[in-house]
Amino acid sequence: MTRRSLSLVVLVMVLSALPLSASQFIEMPFDKVAREATLVVQGTIGETFSRWDDAHEVIYTYATVNVSRYFGESTGPDTVLIREVGGTVDGYTMEAIGFPTIRSGEKVVLLLSQWEGSTDYRIHAFNQGKYLVRNIGGIEVLVADRMQQGHGRLESPDREVSTHSLDEPGLTLDEFAGMVESARAGHDVDFGKRR
Repeated sequence: MTRRSLSLVVLVMVLSALPLSASQFIEMPFDKVAREATLVVQGTIGETFSRWDDAHEVIYTYATVNVSRYFGESTGPDTVLIREVGGTVDGYTMEAIGFPTIRSGEKVVLLLSQWEGSTDYRIHAFNQGKYLVRNIGGIEVLVADRMQQGHGRLESPDREVSTHSLDEPGLTLDEFAGMVESARAGHDVDFGKRR
């Protein structure tokens, strides 16, 4: 089957379909992202699948997140459904350049907001709302997920992409929890160079 890429078309369609605040690729301060997120969860991404929207204009990738911890909330569902623009259906690949990728089996911390008019969640503030959980030196830490949709198009094919640099220390889960609590309490939180 021939794979067709609709990256540019999708980006234009998505940006015109999303609310203005969701279509900004401007880096936001961590405290703003944490305050605006509806849910902040730690979990593992389960099975993923992609399908067209009802109008057959945009491909979305769906995944369940098996939640193991909530930050800033006392409780919530054990499983959350997330949906992001982009994916492959029937040989057609749609990439939304700069949007987060969703990969089955990833251990993540996600800052989520709901899609307008839907019960589905999306990763808030693009990749700013997605962290990978890594075990570094016996300690679970959060590192930024550097992989985004369209990344392969923007990088040299000879260059291997690393999602984490060993000289980048990452945040412990407790440090992150404290930052979320401070942000949601209305305090400015400087994420600085740690992201």
